Amino acid sequence: MKTSVIIATYRRAQSLGRTLATIVAQTRRPEEVVVIDQSPESERSAVEEVIRLAVQSGLSVRLIYCPQPSSTRARNLGLADSSGDWVVFSDDDVDWQPDALERLQAKVAAAPELVMVAARDSCRPDKPQPFWRRIFAAFFLTNTLAPLQKGKVLVCMQARYPLPIIGDMETEWATGFWFAADRHFIAAHQLSFDERMTRYAQAEDMLFSHQLYARARLAGRRCIVSEDIVVAHLVSQEWRESDSFADLCNAWNRIYIASMLRTGFGFWLSLAAIYWAAVHQTLIRIIRGRGWLGHLRAHAVALANLPAIRAGDFAQLYARYERRS
Repeated sequence: MKTSVIIATYRRAQSLGRTLATIVAQTRRPEEVVVIDQSPESERSAVEEVIRLAVQSGLSVRLIYCPQPSSTRARNLGLADSSGDWVVFSDDDVDWQPDALERLQAKVAAAPELVMVAARDSCRPDKPQPFWRRIFAAFFLTNTLAPLQKGKVLVCMQARYPLPIIGDMETEWATGFWFAADRHFIAAHQLSFDERMTRYAQAEDMLFSHQLYARARLAGRRCIVSEDIVVAHLVSQEWRESDSFADLCNAWNRIYIASMLRTGFGFWLSLAAIYWAAVHQTLIRIIRGRGWLGHLRAHAVALANLPAIRAGDFAQLYARYERRS
C-alpha cells in the first residue's frame, strides 16, 4: 500500500514546517507528500524553505502553486497529482503522532473493505457532553439527544463525531484536518471537492467526505473514525480569514451543501434546520462573550441571496461582500 499526503497551505509557512516535521518523524513515512501553496508570491519563498528542510530530512515532497486561493481547488490539484493507493488529506497546522501512518496501513491491511479512515483530534475533549448541554443542543438540532454511536451528518448540515470515540466507529463524514481515503475508489466514482466553494469555511470538507461515504455504503464498503489514529489539530492563528467573512461563507456553504444533498421538501426542511441551529450558535456566542451580530447578519445575507447560493454562484457574492468584511 503506497500512501500520498496532500496538504493545502495558505500563508502558514511556520505551521506547515511543523506539520512536515511530524511527518518526517513517522515510523512509516509516506511515499510522497504533495503541498499545494496558495500564498501570495511574496510569501512563497518561506514555504519553499520549509519544504527544502523536509526534503533534506529524507521526505519526498512536491510543490504545486495554486494562484487563486481555494481550498477545494488546491485539494483537487493534489489529488490529481497523487499516485498513492491511499491519500491522506492533512491541514497545515496538524501534529501527527509518530505512528499515525503505520496504524492507518495496519487497519487497511486488516480490513480491505475500508474506504475512508478519519483521525481523532487529541486537542478536542473526549468525554461525553453533560446531559443538560446535550438536551440544549438537541433542541436546536445541532446534536442528538442520545449519545452518538457513529459519526453523523445532521439535518442542519452540521456534523458530529461520537464523544468519546471508542475503537473504530462507523462515520458518515470526516473532518478535513486529517482523513485518509482510497484513491482508486475516489477515481472510480469520479469524486472531487466542489470548487464552487472556494473560500474555506469547514463545511466543504464535510460535503466531499459525506459523498464518499454515500458511495461506499452503496458499494458495501466502510468508513470509520478511529480512536487510535491520533493527531493534534492546532488551529494555527498564523493567518485566518476575517471572522465576518468566514461567518458569511459558513452560512452560504451549508445552504449550498443542503441543496446538493437534499431535494424537494428535504431541502426546505434542512434550510429551516440550518436557521434554527443558527439561533443556538448565536446564543453560544452571547454566552461566551464572542461577536454574534456578524453571525446573524451572515444568515440574513444568505437568505437574501438564496437563489444564487443554491446555484453555487459564489463569485458574485465574494465580489459583493468580501471587501466589505
